[in-house]
This record gives sequence, structure tokens and C-alpha cells, in this order.
Amino acid sequence: MKKYRFRLEAVLRVRRIEEERAMGELLTANQAMAAAEAELDRRLEHYRTVSGAEGPVSQEAYLVARARQDAAAAGVVAAGAARLAAEAEAERMRAIWAACATRVRALERLDERRRDEHAGEVLREEIIVLDEVASATRLIGARR
Repeated sequence: MKKYRFRLEAVLRVRRIEEERAMGELLTANQAMAAAEAELDRRLEHYRTVSGAEGPVSQEAYLVARARQDAAAAGVVAAGAARLAAEAEAERMRAIWAACATRVRALERLDERRRDEHAGEVLREEIIVLDEVASATRLIGARR
């Protein structure tokens, strides 16, 4: 009997490469999400430290303080939006990786099934050969 060879080995190899690539992209997306989270935290901390105009101040001082607060708030909003976008991208990459992993596992299960079937066929052939040898031995023994 021929040695076992999985006919879809090339497809499995390509699927594994796709899975590894998707895992790398997921890692990159998770790192981008962590960076966006850190930036949001930094902007929030800056927003908390921006002081407003306290007490009686001139109109110009009030407008300058208010502009600083508005700019800090806009920075927080932009960082929050960037974090949401990074989170959505990470989730998309996670879904792509999960789909790739599912395809690889399906091919691996198929390979395992085929390998088991091949082992069963080999065992059946060995049993047939052993039966033939035993029959021939009995036949030779009966002639003596």
C-alpha cells in the first residue's frame, strides 16, 4: 500500500499561512487599540488639568481659558473616536482570524479522518496478507 499523503496538503499550508498573517494583523490591530486607549487616557488627563477662568477676569482672559478648555475637549472627543475606530478594526481582524482558524481546523480534521481511514486500510491489507500466509502454511503443513 502507498504511504499516506493528504491530497489537500497544499491547501492546508496556504490556509495556515493565511491564519498566521491574520494573527499578525490582529496583533497589530490590538497594539493600535492599546495605543489609542493610551492616547485617550493622556488626553483625558490633560483635559482634567486645563483650568478654567476662576474669579473675576477680563473678557480676553476668559475667552483664552475657554478656548483652551474647548481645544482639550475636542482632543478628548477625537481620541475617543480614534479609540472606537481602533476597537472596530481590532474586532474586524479578530473575526477574520477566527474564520481563518476555522478553515485550518476543518482541513486538519479532514486530514486526521483520512489518516485514520488510511491506517484502517493498511491494517485490513496486513490482515489479508497474514491470513494468506497462515493459509499457505496450513496447506504446506497438510501436504507433509
